[in-house]
Amino acid sequence: MKIAVMQPYLFPYPGFFKLIKSVDKFVLYDDAKYIKGGWINRNYFPKLFTFRLRKHSDYAKINECYFKDIEADKKRFRLFTPRFNYHIYSLFVDIMDQKYTLSHNIYLTIKAICQVLKIKTPIYLSSEIPHGKFVDGIKDIIKALSGNTYVNLPGGKKLYTQEMFGSIKLEFIETQPGPSILCSL
Repeated sequence: MKIAVMQPYLFPYPGFFKLIKSVDKFVLYDDAKYIKGGWINRNYFPKLFTFRLRKHSDYAKINECYFKDIEADKKRFRLFTPRFNYHIYSLFVDIMDQKYTLSHNIYLTIKAICQVLKIKTPIYLSSEIPHGKFVDGIKDIIKALSGNTYVNLPGGKKLYTQEMFGSIKLEFIETQPGPSILCSL
């Protein structure tokens, strides 16, 4: 059984969805440390746009962060991306809600995009699966979900080797970097 584990990204690039489609189970690694200045709450649409977050600890996990003023950001995003048709906007952006954590909002939007793309892969949150840290944590998650293969994106080739995973097979899929999936829907 093939498993992928990735940090959650708001409206990620198409390769992220290619990864989801390529596995039997997909895990959003939502209890990883939030990386300030990373790609978790921003992307190219095709210009860079960031959904702002409330002030939080430098050690906050992704599932401990919240949007600062999502309603204002949704309005700014709508003006920023006028070429998106209203249907796409309402399907994906309107479901984001201030009361949910950043990771839960990402979970909802990724599930909605998968539905449109007809991707039926079950999606889990790592915070709901007991696991350790780093590679051992990934292995714990894979074992908890009865997996035997870990699949990652091309960037993982710089991070992971087969030796790190022991009896769990390591695979990579090829993708091309690019702007948010919303640009291609």
